[in-house]
Amino acid sequence: MATNDSCSQTYISVKPIVLISNYGLEQESECEICGIKYKTKRGLNRHQSIVRKYNIRHEELCVLPLEAVNQFKKDLIYIIGSKLKAHYIQSGRQALSFPCLESLFFEVFKGYIHYFNRKNNSYKCFFHGPDAYAQLASIFNNQNWGRRFFDNDQQTFILLFDTQAEKRNNGKKKSGFPKLTVEWKTKHMKDAKSNQTSAGYMYLNFYILQI
Repeated sequence: MATNDSCSQTYISVKPIVLISNYGLEQESECEICGIKYKTKRGLNRHQSIVRKYNIRHEELCVLPLEAVNQFKKDLIYIIGSKLKAHYIQSGRQALSFPCLESLFFEVFKGYIHYFNRKNNSYKCFFHGPDAYAQLASIFNNQNWGRRFFDNDQQTFILLFDTQAEKRNNGKKKSGFPKLTVEWKTKHMKDAKSNQTSAGYMYLNFYILQI
């Protein structure tokens, strides 16, 4: 403090306040379902918010009887089971496609739709990880939806999680991990006279093993 005869003044030394921004310090956030990485947690939250909207019924979809939906689930289990063969040479990646109503697809997989393109009218679901088989068992109301048993204690099953692969990759890109992909989209066809027809199709892709 310094003073003189005419007045008394106080001088205060103030150190500048340095604001440290969190920008650039936040770790990347990854979507556990599709594997897309975002620079910030906010980006991931925005992605999840958009995905939730994909699972809200839009007006064009008709409401189907519960009996029809449950029967279609049984049909799906049968179709999947047709690919679960007893022979080792038929293990590996499998693909299925068949006609399907959009409303049926939505009723079965709503809550798990992770991609929707209104322009192309297409949906996608991805199932992988340690809880994926149980999720699908809940959807299909059947614990053996992806498993088929044979004589001599043999069985063929859909692989949705590989512990060793997870350890080897240690958080790296997961696109090569075993998973079940369910896609629905509209197929179009036009003939030489420009007559157009279309149909909804469901596509299933998965990986099977035998033990």
